[in-house]
Amino acid sequence: MSALKRNAWKVVGLFLIAIVGFVVFKIFIDEGRPHNPRVFGPPEKTRWKPVGARAAGQHGYDVIPEPETFSAIHVGAVNSDNVWVAAAPMFELDWVAEPSYFVGNGPIFDDEGNLYFSPQFYHGERVVLVSLDALTGERRWAIPAESDRESSSPAFVLNDPENPGDQIVYIVSYTRAMALRPDGSVIWSTATDLSLPPLEPGKNPSTKLHSFNYHPATDSLVTVSKAGELFAFSRKNGELIAPIGQLPGAPAVSGTGVKVPWFVTDKVDPLMDAAFGKTRGGLSLFSSAINYLYGGGGVVTNYFSIAPDSSRIYIAATAEDAEDGTEDGKSEIGAIYALDLVEDGNGGLEFQILSRATFQGGTGSTPALSADGSRVYESDNLGNVIALDSELSEVWRVDVGEPLVGSISVSPDNNELYAVTRSDVLKLVDNGDSGALEWTAKLTGFDGYANVDKQSNSLTATITANGVVIGIGGGKTLLGANLMLHMGMGLLDRETGELRYFAEGREDSLAMSTVASDGSIYVAHSPIRRAVGKAMYPDLTPDLTGGIARYKPIRLDLLARDAICAAEARGANASTLNQTTEVAAINTDLRQIKVLLEQAGNAITKAVSDGDMTAEDAGTLGNLLEQSTLKLTPADLDGAVTEMAAACAMFATGRMNDPFARVGG
Repeated sequence: MSALKRNAWKVVGLFLIAIVGFVVFKIFIDEGRPHNPRVFGPPEKTRWKPVGARAAGQHGYDVIPEPETFSAIHVGAVNSDNVWVAAAPMFELDWVAEPSYFVGNGPIFDDEGNLYFSPQFYHGERVVLVSLDALTGERRWAIPAESDRESSSPAFVLNDPENPGDQIVYIVSYTRAMALRPDGSVIWSTATDLSLPPLEPGKNPSTKLHSFNYHPATDSLVTVSKAGELFAFSRKNGELIAPIGQLPGAPAVSGTGVKVPWFVTDKVDPLMDAAFGKTRGGLSLFSSAINYLYGGGGVVTNYFSIAPDSSRIYIAATAEDAEDGTEDGKSEIGAIYALDLVEDGNGGLEFQILSRATFQGGTGSTPALSADGSRVYESDNLGNVIALDSELSEVWRVDVGEPLVGSISVSPDNNELYAVTRSDVLKLVDNGDSGALEWTAKLTGFDGYANVDKQSNSLTATITANGVVIGIGGGKTLLGANLMLHMGMGLLDRETGELRYFAEGREDSLAMSTVASDGSIYVAHSPIRRAVGKAMYPDLTPDLTGGIARYKPIRLDLLARDAICAAEARGANASTLNQTTEVAAINTDLRQIKVLLEQAGNAITKAVSDGDMTAEDAGTLGNLLEQSTLKLTPADLDGAVTEMAAACAMFATGRMNDPFARVGG
């Protein structure tokens, strides 16, 4: 029996034991306790700093946006889940928009701050893309679906090199690709020349596409289907520029075929049906997810990456059928493929597999790349973080003790990586020929809650200039399992793993911890785990809801502080680098510093209007930031750092008027 099968039997066995334990717990033990939630005050400034030259690519930004926010579902082409801005160090739930939609990915943003998301399941209006005002949650426009059967990929935003300063929003379905302006007007709409297969009752089609990514060498947009079909479209006009390719893997099987007990699905399915309706295959959403987990898998189950410098495409999928020792139309072995679009000898292009690596256990996560494309990071279903070189030769692996549930978040600084399991958020360091676990996060957001016995990770981690944004789920403990009743967002300190701040939210999510350029946090609602908690504890948690939630920044003076001090630390480090050998790192640092100073300036304006900063202090800070920006060149970097250091020092206790006297330095 394979390790994966043994692991699956353990999971199913524990689940069954947990159900029995639940009954005993509910009847004999659960007597309630006082509700005294932990109160999070203003966090002190983080002591984390970049050290040495960052990883930096050689590519430009005429098409690929700077990673100041999420222009794709994992930020950008390399899927790093790393943004250049500071997240709000204090925040609160602001609104929930479009609650009828189950949203498994996104949202993403353009550089004007407009928000885009593509719903997967929904009641009522059928749409493939919705745009919201990111500050108010009001709908700006929507693109209607061509049929009730087809859904769209998550949106993908690129700069428009033909119109500098403008951007283009791209989406793709199985039958059509589209390019739109931020106002919703269509630039091009192209048929893929594929037809949706007939529906089979009780089955979901394998036609889902995992969004676009940008291939610089051919100026094209590449996408891949759940079944492993590969497409390449011209960025300019949407025409297919290569024959449709195909990865060689077989559909994944990730278990033994054992199903979740009927008395669980019978409780959860009606809740999901009432909230969002059934899937296109006629299945309830929860049953569909369980079926996918236990043998109904695809060849590709997540997004993919393209290295901007080399244009090499990295896709995590499955190996060919026979490689697991049994020819049964399924694969128990994971594979990662490196591909490119190459000349076919007849004046055209074709997809070509350049190299591949296989591993036991399979994966549902997205390959994440270092900023320079020299490293590929993958996680498997057995608990390993795997580092490979650009040719897919394994360099090292670290067993973190339990299966990983998301892609690896990759920082360009200090060789830092952040991994998530269903329980924890972990920081690792890539030491070159080995990896090391540095800390496990302290998930304490729901301390003091009457109905929370266990807290655990709930989302992929997002790296920011002042911390790591995470999701925390809180609920009842049943033999180590967490039946989620509450969900919230937190900001971890990158140095220590301590929770700097936390705010309760509204709904569970399978998506990402999305951070916008103003420091706001957004969550796409896709309740699967809380649906189980709701079914088992109907009176202890709110009804299920979909849509998009915004957590707005509060205490904008602290956001200004964190952005300014992060810029100063980055500038001070960059000033120590060799200007000949580290030019790419220095130039990228200068770009990020400009983004941080602009963010700080906007936060200062809002802090004054909110009463958290005096106009006099704002004027002094504004002058220092203006002088810093003027000096942001390699030749005058020391002068810029002096101005930024003076601005950062103003936030020390007692250096400003009353609003800042309550802020730690």
